[in-house]
Amino acid sequence: MGACCSVFDAPIDKTVYPEGGKKLRTDVTVEDVYRMGPQIGEGAYSKVRLATHRETGQHFACKIVPLPNPNQASNEHMSSRASIMREVDALLDIEHRSVGGMLEYYRQGNRMYLIMQLLRGGELTDALKEQSHYSEADARTIFRQLIQAIQYLQSRGVVHRDIKLKNLLLLEPGDLNHVKLTDFGLSAKARQGQPHHMQTVCGTPGFVAPEVLRGLLHPHDFPPKRYGPACDLWSAGVVLFLLLSGVPPFSNPSEPRLMRAIVGGKYSFDDPAWEEVSNEAKELVSQLLVVDPSKRLTCEQVLAHPWMIAAPGGEAELQQARTRLVAAHTRGGSKPLSDRIKAAIYRSEEAARAAAVKTAAAAAAPPPADSLPAAAT
Repeated sequence: MGACCSVFDAPIDKTVYPEGGKKLRTDVTVEDVYRMGPQIGEGAYSKVRLATHRETGQHFACKIVPLPNPNQASNEHMSSRASIMREVDALLDIEHRSVGGMLEYYRQGNRMYLIMQLLRGGELTDALKEQSHYSEADARTIFRQLIQAIQYLQSRGVVHRDIKLKNLLLLEPGDLNHVKLTDFGLSAKARQGQPHHMQTVCGTPGFVAPEVLRGLLHPHDFPPKRYGPACDLWSAGVVLFLLLSGVPPFSNPSEPRLMRAIVGGKYSFDDPAWEEVSNEAKELVSQLLVVDPSKRLTCEQVLAHPWMIAAPGGEAELQQARTRLVAAHTRGGSKPLSDRIKAAIYRSEEAARAAAVKTAAAAAAPPPADSLPAAAT
């Protein structure tokens, strides 16, 4: 690793890399180090392929992000080089059991290749489908890891800005004790001494915090509306609401109405699913879905909440929540991520074995007749 001379020809790179190119590999190409396998995922702005280390055989996820041309302000996804580098910057020093980390990255042509930890367990909702039971204790186990991830990110000055169920992946299939927060495509680092400097409106509808949306609803305000790390805790509150009831607190096919409901903090516990949920859990949700970010619970306060420190046992099953979460997830019709990863690894290893057999056969084959030395006369 490190900034060495590139082994491949490329135009002069004027990109500013975070921390002087820390974790950037320029001494080799990504194909020199990894054997690229099938695609295992796709986001709004990137694709993810299986990557196998050629020397160790270890599997990783390679996130491929298109860069705009040097003479263009943004790519086809309206992403600038600076915004793409923000994701890299956020991931540089991240190492935590509840956060999906980045090993290294490459820049080749107009693409970035981020080598990430491979989370074979797939999406959290895939695991819930296979669970024979699901209770508040399970929801608490999942949520505690999310809050610990946010707490760690805040200690590193990172704001995720896109926390949602889909971005919670498992290290191994069915293992709810190893949940990791992933996808830092919208993340940003808080400025030293200015944690509330952010004003970009971003996130996923239904999960985004009201203070983030105010800039969109009041674009002519001066000074412009700004927000800080507490936006992640609002999104965590939405995740907890979903884990406990199976339905989102804010839902409307009309985006303007959805935004007004979020900014007004208009949600309720009227759904029948909440009859299965304890009062302590509802109280925690209410203290996270607070419109004023200064009155929202902090990570430390969440971890000390009575519901979070309750001893497991005797808690009712959250059958309605589990059924709804699984139904909403399976409506997409796509194959579970954990199955796609398993299939990709199998195909990649089969291809590697076939290539090895072909190479061995070529080495063992007798040389062609015209290459044999002439017989002595």
